[in-house]
Amino acid sequence: MDNERLQNLADLIALNEIEGIGLGRLHQLLNTFGSAGKALEASISRLTDVPGIGRETASTIIEKQDRKKAEKIVEKVNSKGWRFFIINESDYPRALKTIPDPPPYIFYLGEYEESDNRAIAIVGSRTATEEGRSFAENLAARLAENGVTVVSGMARGVDTAAHRGAMTAEGRTLAVFGSSLDIIYPPEGRNMAAKIIKSGCLLSEYLPGTEPFGPNFPKRNRIISGLSQGVVVIEAAERSGALSTAGHALQQNREIFAVPGSPRVLTSKGTNHLIKEGAVLLTSIDDIFEALPRLKGQVIARRTENIEDLTELEKSILNHFGADPIQVDKLARETNTPMPDLLQILLALELKGIVKELSGKRFILG
Repeated sequence: MDNERLQNLADLIALNEIEGIGLGRLHQLLNTFGSAGKALEASISRLTDVPGIGRETASTIIEKQDRKKAEKIVEKVNSKGWRFFIINESDYPRALKTIPDPPPYIFYLGEYEESDNRAIAIVGSRTATEEGRSFAENLAARLAENGVTVVSGMARGVDTAAHRGAMTAEGRTLAVFGSSLDIIYPPEGRNMAAKIIKSGCLLSEYLPGTEPFGPNFPKRNRIISGLSQGVVVIEAAERSGALSTAGHALQQNREIFAVPGSPRVLTSKGTNHLIKEGAVLLTSIDDIFEALPRLKGQVIARRTENIEDLTELEKSILNHFGADPIQVDKLARETNTPMPDLLQILLALELKGIVKELSGKRFILG
């Protein structure tokens, strides 16, 4: 592995592990100095110029940093075959980078693909009813069939059902741990974890040997929602990890969906409350696509790749369609296609039953 990347990771760990730094100060330091290594080598006077860094904190950074310990941690990471994303590198997940407190580094096993930026999180009760688990599994399968990655936390109940549904449909799924990647939790999830590695990836911001302590999970939940365009909550008590994820989603400007349930069922109280507070009431996958048309548009474009009698030019034109009608002049500009040629292509697509013409020279996917 690239020695420079490993050193960058070690510097980030050394900085992140200094008591009192926290994610807010760490990101301020990275924004100011450009790298953790430069922040660790900075003088007190330069450190105190950083917003939020007083003289006491600056002294702590200089005196308490342990780069040798961090380098040993990186050796362990490397020996375990873990891969990692670093916040200031281009392959860091785009959606995750936009949240207020992205992890400076995140470890993973498996493959993270460009298509995983089209993701929906499904979370819910660990003690979900059979109906709740079934709904989660079926919804995840439908999303996977439509090219949408399913994100969850591999907990018992709804999470496990969501991962299983995505894999049954031969789709992609991501599991975010509240422990390090070398400690599978819950323990019975080992077989599922191995399958997820082949159908997506396992992710964790925690260093090797980190146990699944309670406080880790609310922190972990911001990553579940951060990797996703929206969060679906299926069965959740009034105080639950699923509602914690929904709270993070709200802060991150993600869409929140909630499946309604009987007011007599304890695990429906949380979801019903979310709906009262403005979450999208969800009964089918159509509710997701209606609220997130950009997600539907990308899915439709992907589906057209499998239509055998489409030309490459027709496929290229269709990639500019979303859920809403598009005006022909706008389509001509976006595709850089002469109007006579574009109208011929659209006529051919209409005859194939793929697009429809609306009033005002507007077209929509049929």
